[in-house]
Amino acid sequence: MTDQLSPLARFDNLLLATDGSEVSVGAVRVALRMASRCGSRLTVMHMARTLPDYAMFNPAGVERVEARGMEVLREVEAQAGTACVDCAPVLRHGDEPVREIAAQAEESGADLVIMGRRGVHWLERLMLGEAAARVVGHVRCSVLVVPKEAAMWESGILLAVDGSRHADAAALAAGELARRCGLPVTVLSVCASDDLRCEQVRAIADRVRDLLRRDGVAADSLVREGAPAPAIVAAAQESECDLIVVGSHGRSGLDRLLMGSVSGQVVVLAKCPVLVVKT
Repeated sequence: MTDQLSPLARFDNLLLATDGSEVSVGAVRVALRMASRCGSRLTVMHMARTLPDYAMFNPAGVERVEARGMEVLREVEAQAGTACVDCAPVLRHGDEPVREIAAQAEESGADLVIMGRRGVHWLERLMLGEAAARVVGHVRCSVLVVPKEAAMWESGILLAVDGSRHADAAALAAGELARRCGLPVTVLSVCASDDLRCEQVRAIADRVRDLLRRDGVAADSLVREGAPAPAIVAAAQESECDLIVVGSHGRSGLDRLLMGSVSGQVVVLAKCPVLVVKT
């Protein structure tokens, strides 16, 4: 273990991906509050779904899709104006949202992509959680997934750590948000019920807790037994935390980032926003 956290966490440049439906309501709400509170630049992106040959054979249909897209962007701009947030609207054309989100994140130099997640039915959550995991797998930056009912975090941050450099990156991001929002952090490590190394797991959580405290963040640590994703979500509810922060293993191994991964499962199960931090 080292005595510092790395790498640098930033939230200066946010990208909000919205489809204009109720799925994006929570994401829009949180993106505007986060941009206002963190003093971030905000790019708002909508994809007009068009196929390569669609414009040639149905130009009127393309115009309708573009008009609807501009309407979506104007609605968010109006909300941003009310919130005193400057935002840059971007209308992209394509037929694959994940690819367009990743491309816009690169072009915007985004530190964070913010996107929505559908409803409460498990199948709907699975489908949107899978889409969110695909975005996590394709973009270089971190991703914040927001259920449509969720709001900006106001109570506390649940940080899940496992001793890896990915968890250190998540810890740095959680600490930065905690300082900007004036919130405490609960550092959680999870061990299997039959794991004899629970004391080692506790040391991992205590290390990150102490480093956060050294940086002026109010932090506590705890250990839970069981399957990681359900334990993380349950601990957030028990600790009254309304943001969960987890690490991701980067762009490689996309199959690991789908619903078999801990971060993907947390995205599906959580009722609060989930920040998946990339390294």
